Amino acid sequence: MALIMSVFFANVFGFSLNDFYDAAYDSKEPIKKTRNVFCSSISNRWGKAVLITCLGLSLLLGGIVSLQIFLAIALLNILAFFYSAPPIRLRNRLYWDWIFVFFWKGIIILSGYFYFSGTIISWDLFMLGAIAIVLFLSLISQIINQIRDFKVDKITNTNNSVQRLDYHTTLSVKRVLLLLFYTFSFVFCHLCGLHGTMLLILLNVSLYYFVNPSKHDRIIEFANIWIITLFLEQFRVYFTYHHQVLFLCWIVLVMGIAIWYMKHINLFS
Repeated sequence: MALIMSVFFANVFGFSLNDFYDAAYDSKEPIKKTRNVFCSSISNRWGKAVLITCLGLSLLLGGIVSLQIFLAIALLNILAFFYSAPPIRLRNRLYWDWIFVFFWKGIIILSGYFYFSGTIISWDLFMLGAIAIVLFLSLISQIINQIRDFKVDKITNTNNSVQRLDYHTTLSVKRVLLLLFYTFSFVFCHLCGLHGTMLLILLNVSLYYFVNPSKHDRIIEFANIWIITLFLEQFRVYFTYHHQVLFLCWIVLVMGIAIWYMKHINLFS
């Protein structure tokens, strides 16, 4: 629990710090101004309190777990500072805002490794492939978010990679990355004998044919379901009978959540 909460507070710190340094830019655009607490004099003090508290709790809880986790969380916080704060401000440097995602997610994954296996990391085929899928998804999600905010970011002079490459070029990059992501994931699951996950990937891809094209960027979010299922299916041989029942319940639960989510965002209309 300390590890989970430490990573959680580090993530909140990272997002809050980004809002803090973006307040001057976000205040120029009505949509971003309403969702940035640092743009309001009323909530600004509360936002700073959250920022400092999350920094302190992330380090404190990380230190409770182990020295390795403390150092990993400290590195997460330092990266968050370099990503948002001038003069370095990686989010405004070509490709570095994308590379940052790999560092960020990679350190979170390594934190889990350090907790469960000390400092010994097993770089077998499955773990390398699974990590590649997670990082791939993070990169695509980052690009999609920047494409979604393209017009707003242009108004606020956000100089990220999508702004510098231009809208149409980035759309082409996104399509290529999506094709590579789904192809690699499907082949990887086939080699590992993860047939249940393969079926979920096919269901995920099929949505691109059925849903409204304006909602295509939402479809990638369903990948989180089959990525978790991928891990559960890979280690199912270690499950007891009760674990197997819980695994089946998990599949039913997440499919139910997915159906609710599709209805909530009107995915097919």
